[in-house]
Amino acid sequence: MRRYRFIVARDHEALYERLVRTLGELDEIEIILDRRVEPRRRGGPPGRDRHGPERRVDTRVEEDLRTLGWAFIKIARS
Repeated sequence: MRRYRFIVARDHEALYERLVRTLGELDEIEIILDRRVEPRRRGGPPGRDRHGPERRVDTRVEEDLRTLGWAFIKIARS
């Protein structure tokens, strides 16, 4: 089964509550309120390679949260 995560910006709590009411019972969708209070550091810890697809997803999520107030992503299968 495919799984998805709906991340809602902290300042869009009404949207978060509406999504939980309408989509909260669907097993394939996880709805979370963004808990970060400070912008993420750029670059990460020394020695860690942040290039590649994971970095692009992080950047897209941050951009969507900032501009739209939400982000919708596919969760990789484990």
